[in-house]
Amino acid sequence: MKKITTNVLKKIYKEEAEIYFGNLGRYFIIDENNKDYLNYLCHYFAESLDFEKKFGGELRKGLMVTGKLGTGKSSSFDIVQNISKKHKFTSLWFAKRSANEIVTKYNESPLKDSIIRDASRGKLYFDDLGAEKEASNFGKEDIFVRIFELRYEAFKEKGTKTFISTNYSIYDIKKRYGIRLYDRFKEMFNLIELNGESRRF
Repeated sequence: MKKITTNVLKKIYKEEAEIYFGNLGRYFIIDENNKDYLNYLCHYFAESLDFEKKFGGELRKGLMVTGKLGTGKSSSFDIVQNISKKHKFTSLWFAKRSANEIVTKYNESPLKDSIIRDASRGKLYFDDLGAEKEASNFGKEDIFVRIFELRYEAFKEKGTKTFISTNYSIYDIKKRYGIRLYDRFKEMFNLIELNGESRRF
């Protein structure tokens, strides 16, 4: 499996971020609000031991990135995914699913359990967790409770990683999905906040 160092990843990340935001008619800017986050992110995805020594994180865990709307949470994962595909760094690869897209598929599918199973397997990034509506299945249900229960078991048994971007804090997670999932999130994820206001201007 092709690996990448932190310094190389930082260099490539900057190049790919400039392309990514350029395609949106915007500039990629590193400032006081995102520089620590991007440093953290690159150490993590490069699987640098400094991630644990300097940041107190755990490489065996996934990432839960919180922050306000428009701060760059989703785009940071998109850029890492683009680097994986373009530069063939397979260690960076993960599949991406929108939380709302999963609920929509669940509501529309007659094979609802297959939607749950698909979202419970493999290294996976859930975009915008918490923005999804409750699912419909003879009443309302937060299907991510079931999904994350299964993903927790996969994490414990196989080391399967999960990545999340969300506008929720870890305490909002407890309020919506319950204390059981809140406790498991603390075990499954490195928690990091992306500071600042919206960059969508």
